[in-house]
Amino acid sequence: MFQGQLMALAAALSCALSSYLYNRMGERLTSDMIGYVRMLVAVPMGVFLVLVFEGSFPHGCSLETYLIAFASGFIGFFLCDYCMFKAIVTLGARETSVIMTLNPAITAIMSLFLFSEKLSSNQVVGMIITVCGVLLMVLGEKNGKGDKNAKVLKTGIICAFLAAFLQSVSDVSAKAALTDIPSVSTNMLRLLGGLGAWIVFGFSKRRDYLSQARTFRDWRYILMMLFSVLLGPVLGVTLTLGAMEIIPAGVVRSLSQTSPVFLIPVDLIIGRKRISMLSLLGTFVSVAGVVLLF
Repeated sequence: MFQGQLMALAAALSCALSSYLYNRMGERLTSDMIGYVRMLVAVPMGVFLVLVFEGSFPHGCSLETYLIAFASGFIGFFLCDYCMFKAIVTLGARETSVIMTLNPAITAIMSLFLFSEKLSSNQVVGMIITVCGVLLMVLGEKNGKGDKNAKVLKTGIICAFLAAFLQSVSDVSAKAALTDIPSVSTNMLRLLGGLGAWIVFGFSKRRDYLSQARTFRDWRYILMMLFSVLLGPVLGVTLTLGAMEIIPAGVVRSLSQTSPVFLIPVDLIIGRKRISMLSLLGTFVSVAGVVLLF
């Protein structure tokens, strides 16, 4: 009965754990290196899922549909991920996830202009609450950092805001592709679009990437990368797209933005991180706003 909602919540948990692993890898790898290797690992996994669940690669679709899917991957798995990983490494996984809760509100505004979808009074109130929650979290983080970290914090916040916007653009384009292609195949095409962009970008960073590749001599980083990819761009995104086929995209995006709540115990217990009361309050307020939004 609640299959779509459960899939969206499972996607939120998967992405929360994936973000934490990215944060851990950021101790020895740059954000763009993480994004590059992630796509190299994710594409074979995506192809495998297509063969298992759909039996064959997507065919018979219009060129426009393929281009939309590739464009969605370019925006979501390259531009958005570049900004998001930069934010996760500099700001933190939970803090980035809180700012990313703005994604449903941005998506709703885009749908208003692109598809003439009207906003209810509850949705407007939800947007305001979400923005207030994000502001509370940002203020809490600023108060907890020293002056020497102010520039790094600012960079992380800007990157997280850009990631939220780009994710909305990617969501809207992915929704258009889903009308002709099943969710697993759509995700595979998006992954291919993202990998193509990372390969082109990687040529300019080849020397840096080769020097960082030594990090993967440590088997712990190999496992972290494998699990983070499996949980994030493979299972997490596939579950999200699958939920979009059952329930409205806005509801899916709202439920998937509960990731910051899952990351609170991770920060406290595993990461042993001190969380200010203002930042903690902002986390819950932003998620509450998302729930009210749809």
